[in-house]
Amino acid sequence: MTTSYRTQRTLPREPQFMHGTPGTIYILQNDGLRKGLYKIGATRRSGVSKAMELNRDLQQLIPGSYECVFELHTKDCGHALDEILKQFQHHRCGKRGQDFYDLDLDAAAEKIANTIALINRQGLIRQQQTLSMMRHLEPDEPSSVSNAEAFSPPPASLFRKAYEWVAG
Repeated sequence: MTTSYRTQRTLPREPQFMHGTPGTIYILQNDGLRKGLYKIGATRRSGVSKAMELNRDLQQLIPGSYECVFELHTKDCGHALDEILKQFQHHRCGKRGQDFYDLDLDAAAEKIANTIALINRQGLIRQQQTLSMMRHLEPDEPSSVSNAEAFSPPPASLFRKAYEWVAG
């Protein structure tokens, strides 16, 4: 009994390529939608360039044009977007994957700014801990052998002559 390739496959997981990547969290407003309905997302560019990209997309099913009304840079836009979307999950509107939310813009911008500040602070703490661990791994005493003595000379050839000229 053989099973076909199609029955053995599994669906691909959601890519998390934005985790650990610096980028921008944006809020876009579309004049073709009702007031108070915003699109939230992340990009490695700016929110304005994302709005322009959506406006140029001819296959965009939503009428109207997008305008960036809020954007803020973060050190880890994938993690920040996950946390932000968890906070706003009860305000979600529309089809799955469109990321439209029925929000008060000022309150949403404040929540996003606080979340990004927390994530940036956590990233800085992790970075400082990593540097501290690396410092503990480095030898405490400087080596008594200089870099020139530790370097083994190249084989006899043109490079050997160049080495002798530089060393001498």
